Amino acid sequence: MRRWAAALALLAAPVDAQDDAAVQVAAEAALQAKYAGRYLDAANAWRPLAFDPTGRPVPGDAYDSWIEAETRMTIERPGPPAPLSPLPPADLARLRAAIPRDALAEIVARARRTRVVVLNEDHGQPRGRAFGLAVARALRPLGYRVLALETLEANPDPALAARRLAGLIRDGYPRQVSGYYTADPVFGDFVRQALAMGYRPLACEQIPTERLADPDDQIVARELAQATHLAAALRAEPSAKMFVYVGFGHVAEAPAQPGATPWMAARLKVMTGIDPLTIDQVALAEDPSDKRGDGYAVIADRATGRSVVLFTGAKPLVVGQYAGAVDLQVVHPRVRHIAGRPDWLLGMGRQPTPVPPTLLPHAGTRLVQAFLASEAADAIPIDQVLVTAGRPAPSLMLPPRARVRYATQDEAGAPPLQAAQP
Repeated sequence: MRRWAAALALLAAPVDAQDDAAVQVAAEAALQAKYAGRYLDAANAWRPLAFDPTGRPVPGDAYDSWIEAETRMTIERPGPPAPLSPLPPADLARLRAAIPRDALAEIVARARRTRVVVLNEDHGQPRGRAFGLAVARALRPLGYRVLALETLEANPDPALAARRLAGLIRDGYPRQVSGYYTADPVFGDFVRQALAMGYRPLACEQIPTERLADPDDQIVARELAQATHLAAALRAEPSAKMFVYVGFGHVAEAPAQPGATPWMAARLKVMTGIDPLTIDQVALAEDPSDKRGDGYAVIADRATGRSVVLFTGAKPLVVGQYAGAVDLQVVHPRVRHIAGRPDWLLGMGRQPTPVPPTLLPHAGTRLVQAFLASEAADAIPIDQVLVTAGRPAPSLMLPPRARVRYATQDEAGAPPLQAAQP
């Protein structure tokens, strides 16, 4: 998780680079806006600290959190790409020689041999959540029915946590209080569609009473807590098959280096005796928001029209920080755009839908949101776009024949518009 977003969303303490009163104020304002569903206000709370007076980005927690808040509105990472972090020449050579195989077919074949599948994401890349939905669809016929999500709220009050999880199951869709990353419309619909398939959600995050003040000790405690929660759920239901969706390194079955802290998947394997199928989709992403490697450019054109995993002979190839730590590594096709939106949204069952002309701004930038009409006011939008006056408006990507209601958000102080679907 992003340091500030995670620290506040999970009520933890430590951060590093910009830990001062101004960042704390911005973080509190952004978090309050986020949980109130005010996406534009949340992004604007970070903007003054994310850029210097000349408009140049200021690297650090505030800039990372601004990117995250903007991405919830645009689905794509704003600003220039992150700096390249070159792979070793030997890894690049292996990538050039690798044989691609269809990712979903390989995941299904290997998921038959276990009862736990773990897939990671880059929290700044909603595209990974669309692939998570595709994996959930592919696993469901194999009997996978538990969807464990680290993003679901970890509340210190067990009764309240149970009521909110029961509410999520009852509603069939997430609300703003359901979790942190589920506020992203792509993640929200991943959960919505998974519930409709028959998955049962499981919160596996560390709860506040398990957290420690020391940053290094807290990392160890968090990995242990997540693994413990998952192991308890697996023991309680010995026949259940579980799909675990986490961020970054929690997927690793081995430490990054000898003597380093074991990650969640490694601990879960020891606790349960189950060898999970572990899958990385971060290291070879098109434009990861953390460390942008140059491996994607080497292999991207081999992933045409489908997500692939790479093989050297009969053995899966994994490079970068997850080499030796996961079973499979996914490469997604290059993003194309349709009506100003990424084409991978089509795989979620969407089609381009123009923004109603009455909702277009006459000045400034406006967030235009579409909600499923049957859902509550605090539900997560099915989609949303930022529209700037005088520029072509990107289309909303909506389910065919869906009945929706619209809402808008303008800069703080400007009155919002509401418009029902005719």
